[in-house]
Amino acid sequence: MTKRVPFTINNSPARVTLIQTGTITIKRCHHSCCLPERAPMTARFAAILADRRWADPMPIWTFVIEHPEGIFIVDAGATPAFNDEASWERDPRAGRLLRSFLRIEVQEHETLPAQMDALGIPTEEVSALVLTHQHIDHTASVPAFKNADIWTTAAEDNAAAHTGSNPWRWRSAETRIRHIDAEGIEPTDPKSGLKATVNLVGDASLRAIHTPGHTPGSASVVLATDQAEIWFTGDTSFTADTMNPTADTAGIHTDMSAVRRLHNHFAGIGVLLPSHDWDNPSRLAGLAETVSGR
Repeated sequence: MTKRVPFTINNSPARVTLIQTGTITIKRCHHSCCLPERAPMTARFAAILADRRWADPMPIWTFVIEHPEGIFIVDAGATPAFNDEASWERDPRAGRLLRSFLRIEVQEHETLPAQMDALGIPTEEVSALVLTHQHIDHTASVPAFKNADIWTTAAEDNAAAHTGSNPWRWRSAETRIRHIDAEGIEPTDPKSGLKATVNLVGDASLRAIHTPGHTPGSASVVLATDQAEIWFTGDTSFTADTMNPTADTAGIHTDMSAVRRLHNHFAGIGVLLPSHDWDNPSRLAGLAETVSGR
């Protein structure tokens, strides 16, 4: 599934495209925390592994931003390699562990590069790709973007070896890694939960922000259009509706208090596009109607 939506930035035409790279199914204790939120992460993860129940499948969204200053991507989605035993030869135990609590269904024609090719968007022309975090359903197609800066955080790199993110699956010595938390500027309101911010374009209409909580190095991206701010919030919440600080939230978050601060900040601002929300296309359709009515 894809959804292309036009908008404007400083009256110049631009576009965002939602590209679904398959679906992911997670345990119910992963989707909605089964233990008190104050429980340590180790206990919450153990509850996920022990859970025999599966939640409903969720989409795996990636986002292509065609900005007046270039082409930018938020997250790289999944590939069929997740289900290929041979692809885990380097660390088969990690493969078995991940597939014990994650089910990913994606075909080769559903991968991000394949769908961009079908849309006529060249992967070699992408200026930068921002990873909201380094989990396997967000990073798989990074190797296809050989000319792009790959934005993550040093905090995420430091945590990746302990979280099963398996960065060896998507990065090499040639991958052009840049760190938001090393190059960014700290915000003026630390209570917001927003950390270092990097301007990805000259007019600061596209920014990457370190927003720890789901993982220590999680990031969000904000696109300021003439119609509204669009926030790409990764897995801070699986849906925009559950960005409500009082709603159930995922059991996999590494820092529940940080996530709740972000929920308070994000609730009610702009257009929220979490990475696994089935309602993202209709949410952007509302923005499209605003643009067409100008």
